[in-house]
Amino acid sequence: MYTLLAHAGNYQKIERKKNDIKYLVIHYTANDGDTARGNLRYFASKAVSASAHFFVDAKEVCCSVPWYFRAWHCGSKNGYKHVECRNSNSIGIELCSRKTENGKYYFLPETVERAAEFVAQQMKNFEIPIDRVVRHYDVTGKHCPAPYVDFFAWHEFKRKVMEYYSAKVGEKVAYYEKLEDIPAGVKRDTVKKLVERGTIKGTMDGGLHLSDDMVRMLVFNDREGLYK
Repeated sequence: MYTLLAHAGNYQKIERKKNDIKYLVIHYTANDGDTARGNLRYFASKAVSASAHFFVDAKEVCCSVPWYFRAWHCGSKNGYKHVECRNSNSIGIELCSRKTENGKYYFLPETVERAAEFVAQQMKNFEIPIDRVVRHYDVTGKHCPAPYVDFFAWHEFKRKVMEYYSAKVGEKVAYYEKLEDIPAGVKRDTVKKLVERGTIKGTMDGGLHLSDDMVRMLVFNDREGLYK
C-alpha cells in the first residue's frame, strides 16, 4: 500500500492498540476527480488540523495516517449524534469523489468496489461488525459522505461490503418492486406506512426496489422510533 505520512500538525501520535478500534467511519473528499495519492500529498504538505487514515480512489487505497495513530476525521465542536464513536476509537476512510454538472457528488463504481472490499478487510482485521461501519453523518450530523447520506444508497454500500466480507461478490440479490411482493406482516406494514408518509418514494418508474435486508433495516429503525 502506498503510504505518505501526513504533516505532524494533522494528527496525534497517540499509540492505539488493535482492540481500541471499535468503528470504521466513512467520509468523502468533497472534491471533483481527485486521487488518493493527491490527497496524501496535500495532507503531507501543510498543517490543516484534519486528516484521515486511508484514502480510496478507483485504482488504489493509500495510507496517510497509520491506524495506530489518532487521525482527526470525525471530531465535533458542536456535539455528537453518536454516543460512542470518536477519533480515539475509530479509523477514518475517505472516498475520492466526482461531481455532476449540477453539482451533485458521486463515486465512481470502481471506487465503491475498492472501498467496499477494503472496509470488509478492516472489519475482519479489527473484528468490527457491520453495524459499527458508520458515516461521518452518523457521528456528528455533517453531510458526509454526501452520496451516502441517503439511507438507501448507504444501505446498498453496506450490502456490498458484506458481499466482500462473506466472499459472495456478485451474488444476485432479489428485490421487492411492489408492496404486495413483500411478505404480509410487520415487513409489509412498515413499508406501507413509510410509503404513505412519503418517506419511501420508490424509483423513477414507480418500483420500490427494496431488498429483504433493506426492509428488515426499515423495520428495525421504525421500532427504534426513527420515523416518528
